[in-house]
Amino acid sequence: MKLTIKTISLFLLVIVTSCMAPKAISTIESSNYDDKTNLTTFSKLPFGSIGIPGKWTKVSYNQVSGQHNYMNADSVFTAVAINRASSYAFYKSNMTPNQTVKEFYEWDSKYLADNMNGTRTIIKQDTVNHFIVWQIKADNEKYKVDNHYLFGSENGIIFSVFISTKKWTNEQKTEHLQTVYKNKTVGNCCK
Repeated sequence: MKLTIKTISLFLLVIVTSCMAPKAISTIESSNYDDKTNLTTFSKLPFGSIGIPGKWTKVSYNQVSGQHNYMNADSVFTAVAINRASSYAFYKSNMTPNQTVKEFYEWDSKYLADNMNGTRTIIKQDTVNHFIVWQIKADNEKYKVDNHYLFGSENGIIFSVFISTKKWTNEQKTEHLQTVYKNKTVGNCCK
């Protein structure tokens, strides 16, 4: 009798804890250039996809951030990442998309600025489309950086777009980031 009660208790504990644990979601990633649309698309299903205007070649991947890095024929460097908002330490389940973007900006930009001994500046905040465009600058012995980012969030997904080049003006960089973000599709897995 005691063995049966222990077995049933253990069984119920396993069921209850497995239902409470965050669910892992398997993803499928691809990168593809379409010459008809002149768009390089990165997809991470079921989270969504994001399209970069022009032909870009994937040059590396950052496993920690999930960032996919691309370069074009002019040696301009851009990167994109699509991740679940709930995978970040700052995330709380009751956050709105704008709160998620703001917290992601505070968390990531502070980390970068502190580590590079640089400064961070918000260039544009769009609360209708849920994104922040920002810049980080550092000019010291270790870092010479003038990079632009766009962080956006929708449906429990965070989209991150990065551009690094001295060939473009700040306005061109900002326009690139916003165009890439507008070329997104949003999955429905994570709300």
